[in-house]
Amino acid sequence: MAALTGDDEIDMLLSQMGGGGDAAIATTTASEVTTTTKKEKERPQKRKKKKKRKRDTSDGVTEVSTSFADTRLTQNPFEWPCSHKNSQRRLVLGFGLAHDCNGYTCDNEAKLYGSTSCMSCGKSAATHELCISSSDMKIDTDEDPISVLSIASMIVSTRNARCLMAEYYPNESEKHRKHLSPPINSLASTSKLIMNRLDTSVGKVLGKVKKMESNRTASVLISSSDVDLLREKVSELVKTTIAYKEAIKATCSSNTNATKNAGLALIEARLAALAACDEVYYRCYYACFFFGSANQADLTSLVPHPPTYFTCPGLAWDAKDSGSASLGMFLGEMKHDGHSSTSFAAPLDDGTRELLLKSWCLQERLTSTKALTDQSNPLLALWQSRFLESLRHLWTTHYAFAKSPLALKAALNMKHCDDHSDPLIRHETYGLSPAAETWRGSIRDYPANFYGYAVPTPQALAAVSEVLDNEDSIVEAGAGTGYLSALLASHLKKDRIGTVFPYDITPPRQANAGAEVASNEYHGQVPTFIDVHQAQSFEQAQSMLTSTGANASLLLCYPPPASEMAAIALSQYIASGGQSVLHVGEWQGMTGNKTFESMLRSNFYCEEKDIIPLPIWGTDATYLTIWRKKSDNSKSTQPFSPAIGYCSAAQCSNLARRRCRFARGGWRAGEVSKGGKLLRYL
Repeated sequence: MAALTGDDEIDMLLSQMGGGGDAAIATTTASEVTTTTKKEKERPQKRKKKKKRKRDTSDGVTEVSTSFADTRLTQNPFEWPCSHKNSQRRLVLGFGLAHDCNGYTCDNEAKLYGSTSCMSCGKSAATHELCISSSDMKIDTDEDPISVLSIASMIVSTRNARCLMAEYYPNESEKHRKHLSPPINSLASTSKLIMNRLDTSVGKVLGKVKKMESNRTASVLISSSDVDLLREKVSELVKTTIAYKEAIKATCSSNTNATKNAGLALIEARLAALAACDEVYYRCYYACFFFGSANQADLTSLVPHPPTYFTCPGLAWDAKDSGSASLGMFLGEMKHDGHSSTSFAAPLDDGTRELLLKSWCLQERLTSTKALTDQSNPLLALWQSRFLESLRHLWTTHYAFAKSPLALKAALNMKHCDDHSDPLIRHETYGLSPAAETWRGSIRDYPANFYGYAVPTPQALAAVSEVLDNEDSIVEAGAGTGYLSALLASHLKKDRIGTVFPYDITPPRQANAGAEVASNEYHGQVPTFIDVHQAQSFEQAQSMLTSTGANASLLLCYPPPASEMAAIALSQYIASGGQSVLHVGEWQGMTGNKTFESMLRSNFYCEEKDIIPLPIWGTDATYLTIWRKKSDNSKSTQPFSPAIGYCSAAQCSNLARRRCRFARGGWRAGEVSKGGKLLRYL
């Protein structure tokens, strides 16, 4: 059989990794437990009939039959994924990835699995191989390379490669410790063992992609274009893995003249390779939304949702112990690697420290022994985990200390594009390095696509409840996946007030709908979290509400930059006599446009108490601002700049005129290089 498109490239990449073609794919470790002898039963050609959807008119939430998509808001991200039928784990931990351990052992309780160190070796669960349980593996994935199990196997191998990069460092590079440090709690291992195990794990991922390519025409589950995209991401994983291996070799060489530069290069190669691992995971995860109803039980126990993947202890990384330790070091409450606690502390004033711990709900993550069971806001848990992991790789390694002066110097010599027509360029946030920007993009972009661009907090949801004391409903324009509306609907239901009506010009497909819908520009065909109604305008959406006689608050969450969408919706809302507007995004920045902001400030006012900071992904400053209709006796008419506020420089009370391109804080013109706050951004 002639080689299919892409086979030659894959074989070449396999060869570069130390193996050739299928020979490399066949390489296994002693801990491989997923091989089985039984072949998959013939796939049913017809999908099962879906249960009828029932409308709950009390709060606008639609109840649907349980599916993989439905579990996104119910799967506890702090607990190991299990089968819903019998609480059986199908993802299990095995041998040490790059250290001597015959198998992960711990307390048998499901809630503790992965959250405690291995009783055999004393190391974290993240340093042990992730496997699909052999007792539960009934299908030979070679017989059906495009199946739930094959997708899960690819995620498992990608995770193992990820942990080999993040949880270990080459012990031959000890000489770098006077300049840079390994990620906190990582283990020393030989460079040869780390690289050999990387070849094995990444080789398995490549093998799965190659088999998918050979069978793409026979698959009804994953489109040919999705296979191409997955192959593209896997190819990038291979290339970044090769670069990471070269960086390991450079740090282990006897040449001490370039010690610090080699250490920086190792961290940057690690960041790029970890980002590539995560892109493979997200592409696999997206494919799972298109599997039929017969596969849903397998999906929920074999494919963790992103908040669980990055938050559950020992799954994608040592999120429990290393996460809390990284935050403790950032706040100056913990020593590391012989350094005092203050030497690692960020230059945070009391207000910013309070913001991190309280407003971003991070206080609980400081106490690694505290049980975390809040599963009602998975995107918040995901954001917290990625923030803590960023601290681990950029802060505890001393990378931020080493790169910040260089990045600042480069930024001061850079020509700024403050008048550029493209807002993405005009408001671009600088990163410490291209590798750090790649890492930041991989952390932000996929959660924004799969959930939403803003991360709601309990404080923000409570503030919205107060607005609705005299309102009957919230209409969210441009709702996308409806994540924010779903959380609001659940929150308002508890308080027995208000309803939520989300609409979008092109809604992503409903959770149980087929794939025969147009793709949303920002969310593709990610299933919605709540019924998102199709409407071309606010007027049309309002007409769909007239039968209820509802008064509505207008909610705009991340309206597109340089688009008239927000301005048009607001003008129609004003014409209808609207009284309150809820805006989520970056004021004078990456959301909406000047027309929208001018119209909003002309007709509504926002008091300082109604500006609520939300977690930020690093590219833009996110706030919930609550606006109320102006009247003749409106108290607040001062020119306060919502979500920018006053100049961040010490002892300066002037209103900010521009935004810091590192920390997204407010700075007065000419003072962008003052103070230590500028370098807080990771």
